[in-house]
Amino acid sequence: MSATDEWLAWRTARETDLAQEHGWLSLTAFAWLPDQAASLPGLPGRWWADDSGAHVEADPGESLRVGDEPVAGRATADVEESGSRLWVRHGDRVVELLRRGGRLAVRTRDPQAPTRLGFRGVPTWEHDPDWVRPGRFTPSDRPARVAVRTARDDLVQHATVVGTVDVDIDGVRHRLSAVAAGDGLGLLFHDTTNGDASAPWRTVTTSAPDPDGNVVVDFNRAVNLPFAFTAHGTCPGPVTGNRIAVPVTAGEKRPA
Repeated sequence: MSATDEWLAWRTARETDLAQEHGWLSLTAFAWLPDQAASLPGLPGRWWADDSGAHVEADPGESLRVGDEPVAGRATADVEESGSRLWVRHGDRVVELLRRGGRLAVRTRDPQAPTRLGFRGVPTWEHDPDWVRPGRFTPSDRPARVAVRTARDDLVQHATVVGTVDVDIDGVRHRLSAVAAGDGLGLLFHDTTNGDASAPWRTVTTSAPDPDGNVVVDFNRAVNLPFAFTAHGTCPGPVTGNRIAVPVTAGEKRPA
């Protein structure tokens, strides 16, 4: 299989994942949980959070379920920082519980969301082998916890930087802070296509570093984070300095 065919197969898997029934394209609402029981737009029941976790209380006849069991009275759950779980069901909708910046929130995932029903794929630049670049990973002596801005004005998150990746683009060396991403490294980055041809930032995952720190950075596989498709994402932005000073004309473009 050629490199282009491999990329096309990867693109198909990527778009299938996005379009799952309760995937990223199904988000329709986001709400920070209040500290007193209150109704939330579009959802039955009363919702709130305290030191013991998140709570929902259903009135008789309200069709809320946790798993296969109806909510009879109150249901409680919690999740770790930066984590999430699909928690409460209402019809074919699912309420996701998440914790960001120490606060609990809920997000509604609806298979009938217009973003999902209208999805016709993500626009991309054509595959270009010149955008498959060698890089060199230099691990940090100690991982650093760094504050980063996010897709929400009311939220700051933290990234754990495990080192840097040097990659040459158009004869200019760029040093990008890296986070762990499976066997490889995650590089969130800005470039000069942002806001026009591409989303405000994108991310690409490198190959696993070899014993000498060599990695492959395939910018053809640079992807949008969920905030590019929905207003209900909490996606972290790049670490300060992760800016490529040329147009990266590879990978995903800004969604229509």
